[in-house]
Amino acid sequence: MNSMVQTADEKNDKIDRNLSGVATTLAGVFVAIAGVGTAFGLTQDSLLTAVNNDTLRFLGVAALALLAIGMSIWSLFQGADATGNRRQSLMLGLGVFFYLGSLLLAITGVAEYATGNGRPNVTKLSIVPGSPKKVSFTVHADGVQGSKMLIVEAEAFDGEKTLNGGVLFRSVLHADGNGDIEQSIEFVMERNDATRLTIRAFPDHGDKDGPTCESSTTHDKLGCATVFFSKS
Repeated sequence: MNSMVQTADEKNDKIDRNLSGVATTLAGVFVAIAGVGTAFGLTQDSLLTAVNNDTLRFLGVAALALLAIGMSIWSLFQGADATGNRRQSLMLGLGVFFYLGSLLLAITGVAEYATGNGRPNVTKLSIVPGSPKKVSFTVHADGVQGSKMLIVEAEAFDGEKTLNGGVLFRSVLHADGNGDIEQSIEFVMERNDATRLTIRAFPDHGDKDGPTCESSTTHDKLGCATVFFSKS
């Protein structure tokens, strides 16, 4: 009967083994954070991009994750007696707190990445000379909310003066079920007196400043491309 009763040392050893298991789990905090991204349909590279879009969030996730790992590893070096187990429990409690904080920051970063207005880009811009000129380009954006639209406009300029009374071309684009926009666009430009053609892609109700696509006037939610022509 007495052989079935655990001694204090045996109880402490059992508690120590359990706490060590928790410490080992916490040591995989970065793997767990990567798993959060996978659950949201993001690759590890996309998760890093989502967190890295906000420098403070990136630093917060990294700091909390390192603290969780540090506490879990440090706890493994505590003694197996009652005093050591109390210290280990305190360290693991702090490790769990840091672990959950890191996950929370990562999850909110992923959510913002997945549901925020994506940064549009204007690529593959091509101008075929002639009368009229043939203009083609591609607009791409990721992470666009289902209720949001992307506006694409093309304007011709003679110096600083807008030609044709304003916009030459305008299109409203909606995202697919994954929040992505990938659209190839073509139109003809009949104004041969233009010295510049500027194409801008921006969220609806968004700012479209930056007609010359200078970095100082182009904000992060505006995709912009411009072509300069020489007058014959």
